[in-house]
This record gives sequence, structure tokens and C-alpha cells, in this order.
Amino acid sequence: MSSNHTELTVQTFVDVHAIQEELEQVRWGLHSDGELSEAAQHAANEARASVLNLIAVVGNEAEKDSVIQVLDRLSVTNPSRTLILLAQHTKDADKLEAQVSAQDRTESGHRVTTERVILHAHGEPARHLASLVTPLLISDIPVVLWWPGGPQFDHPLFDDLCQLADRLVVDTDQGFDQADLRRLLEVARREQARASIGDLNWARLIAWRHVAAQCFDIPGVLDDLAGTHGVSIYHGSDGSTAQASLLGGWIRSRMATVGIEVPLEFRADDTFEHGICRFVIYTSGDDGPGRFSFNRLRGGRLTVEIRLGDQELARRTVRLEARPPEELLGIELTLPGHDTLFEEALAAALR
Repeated sequence: MSSNHTELTVQTFVDVHAIQEELEQVRWGLHSDGELSEAAQHAANEARASVLNLIAVVGNEAEKDSVIQVLDRLSVTNPSRTLILLAQHTKDADKLEAQVSAQDRTESGHRVTTERVILHAHGEPARHLASLVTPLLISDIPVVLWWPGGPQFDHPLFDDLCQLADRLVVDTDQGFDQADLRRLLEVARREQARASIGDLNWARLIAWRHVAAQCFDIPGVLDDLAGTHGVSIYHGSDGSTAQASLLGGWIRSRMATVGIEVPLEFRADDTFEHGICRFVIYTSGDDGPGRFSFNRLRGGRLTVEIRLGDQELARRTVRLEARPPEELLGIELTLPGHDTLFEEALAAALR
């Protein structure tokens, strides 16, 4: 694998055409020190093969470094033109720096190039970053806006970037409260600056949702689930409840499709620090009271136990792996259009 890096710095004002030219020079520099033939240029263009434009918004240098590490690992499967925006609105002195780089690697015999632009802005330039981003995007491929921390819903930059994006990806595990969840749903459903929503926290719930849904497929169990009269969700004691709210919203929204209104109960569990640790579905039916229990065990395991009356109907254990950020982000980047299950779960969680 080879790489090439160059930097362009201009104070107060950056000529976007200079950034575009720098991108071109970096791209060609990866393949030859001299002039390329027409065939070689065509091959280089094919090798770039960006599948999307990815805009990442960060608030400080530490967050920027963390995002770059995730994107470096993600580029293996999702080559993109990536724009990282470090917008520090609270700093008064006007400043705008642009850093341009590209990386070339060979995957399965094919050369893939990813391109990255980092825009660091203070003061007035920070309020107009969207206008600089627009001409740097590759046309005719999707635009994904990734906001690793909590989005600044009320800042003009947020709306400006949402107007450019086909999809907004967030992580509701990063300090989202009920008000933030409500604003997130509004973004998905508003008429202007509308973008589909992806959530890394929703991707973390894949295993929980999968094993719960499988219960509905067990012969003879569906009638008991029709008698569901309550759900208890236990979460870590650190105060983060967004994940529990989403799972509760998912259960409630799925039950609502068959006309069942499910009361939800949330409880903190001091034996776990973070995330969902247990949830239980309570039912009643001809077989007596039922309990569908899902428990997270230490060591990356999830146990499922089904009891109807005095009978234990099923018990099994599945893996519950902690997915790295690049894998979670990769999942959200591959989903086309609006994730209606997520939006319905979010709406049900807010009821």
C-alpha cells in the first residue's frame, strides 16, 4: 500500500478551486511522477471508485483524530471522498485552513484511492463551511453527513449540511436525551432539509432485535405474545437511556402493528455501567402467565429464556459482540433511503 500527502494552508480565505486542483494533483501523484497516458489516466479514474461523499463534523482536535482513525479502517470497504469539518464557532478570530490528502491501496487485486479534505474554521468562516463543501463533492454519488457527537440542531451549519446530505448518521449513545431524540425525528420528517437518519446505537441493537423477533416464529408462542401486557427494560446505572428507549420504542411499534399497546417500564441496574443489560416481555394466555427474558452476560453473550406457566419452553445463548465504530458506521452507510423501522421505533419511544 502506498500513500501521498500534501497540505494547503490559507488564512481567512480559501480558494475552493485551489483545493480542487490540489485534490487532482494528489490523485495523479499517487500513480506516476510524470505525465500519464490517456489509458493510464482512465485506469486511475476507475481505480478511485469512490462509492460516496462522506462529510464528518467534529468539534475539537481529539475528536478529529478519533474520526480519522475510524475512517482509515472504514476506507477498506467504503472508499469515499471524505470531508472533515472542524468548525469552532466560539473562537472569534477568523481562520480557515485546508488540508488535502489521498491514500492508495490495493484490495483483491484492484487499486482503490480515497481522498480526504480537512477544513478547520474559526469565526465567520465556520458559519459558511457548507458553501465551501458543495463544490468539493463528487456529483452523482450519495452524500452522507456523519455527526459523531451530538448535532447542533439549532445552528445554521446543521441545516445547511442537511440540505446537501442524503443521509444523516449520528450516535444517540453520545448524550442524547428525549429532547434530542425528538429533534432527530423532526429532521427525518420535516419537509425541507430532509435527510434519512442512521444511528450507530440502533445498529448496536441488531442482536437484541433479532433474537426477540425470532420468538414470534416459535410454533404455538404467537398466541401468547398476543397477550403481552408489559415490558421491563433494565439498563446501566450511568444515566444513559437512549439505547433502552430505542429498544422499548421498537417493541412498542412492532406490537402496535397488531393492535397491542404495550406499557414500558425502565429500570437502572447497578451491576452494569452502560447499555441494556436485560429486558423481559410479560404475557398472559391459555398456557398461563408467560415471561420472555433476554439477558446480557459478561463476556459478550446474550441468553434467551421463554417460560409459559410452569414450563420452560426454550433456553439458548447467542454471541453479543461489541462491534467497532467503523463496522457500525459501515452498516448505516449501506442502508438505502429511510429506515422506517428505526423512525417508527423512535416515534414510539417518544410517545
